[in-house]
Amino acid sequence: MSGVTIMIKQISVTFGSQSVLDKILNDHPDRELALFSPSINATSLQLVDYSGKESVFSAPVIYNVVSHTGNDDWNHYIDYVEVTPDAQRRKVLDATASNFMTDINHPEGMYSAYYMTSNDNADKRIFLTLWKDKYSFLQWKDNKINNFMAFNNFKDDFSINYHNSGYERVEK
Repeated sequence: MSGVTIMIKQISVTFGSQSVLDKILNDHPDRELALFSPSINATSLQLVDYSGKESVFSAPVIYNVVSHTGNDDWNHYIDYVEVTPDAQRRKVLDATASNFMTDINHPEGMYSAYYMTSNDNADKRIFLTLWKDKYSFLQWKDNKINNFMAFNNFKDDFSINYHNSGYERVEK
């Protein structure tokens, strides 16, 4: 299947201890799973299932992929931005995300991006980006002109429920 890209329709994640997530990894060697550690002080690791298949997790967080850009590399650093804007801001955000996703000029160090909705809340928007390293992400994040999902865009509206988290790949 070289050269053929199949768009993933769904990404699921779960959280837990190293031993619990290692068991899932060992029980499902045929799945496309990646283990990540939070880049800030937190106790739970994250396991991402990017196979696009029905989740094998007992308590998954499921994201429905709206659009995707780039060539995935799940081996380094990933970052999530989650917001729950009102209908008017959602339309603006969706249009801005669409423009970003169709732009062939990706930020330096970014492999790919996913724009998603939550399976539990269709109003929630999730922007998942895959990076060469945390430094590349921080360079983009600090560039307010290009980073449309930055906190500064949402800081005046606390009802939007802004959340940002980054994770580094755990090597087995």
